[in-house]
Amino acid sequence: MWFGQRKPRRFEHRMIYADDRKKFLNDLEQKAKEELGMGEKSNTTPDFHAAFTSETSHLRRKEAGQGYGFLFMGIVLMALIAAIIYIFL
Repeated sequence: MWFGQRKPRRFEHRMIYADDRKKFLNDLEQKAKEELGMGEKSNTTPDFHAAFTSETSHLRRKEAGQGYGFLFMGIVLMALIAAIIYIFL
């Protein structure tokens, strides 16, 4: 009571213009219709991830398997040569 410090009220943000539950239910309904073959897949929403990854060179390189550059391989090679010289001398 005397030395107890009051805890601040927790922050809770409620979206007033977006209904996540309604969006989730609509997506679930669309997936169920697609699985049953009743509805067509709507392509109105663009795939943002694919749009951005196709424009960035470092992500394309990572997907293509060219993650290590010449600088990194040079450093590894120098460290390996230094280790071999240290062991044998």
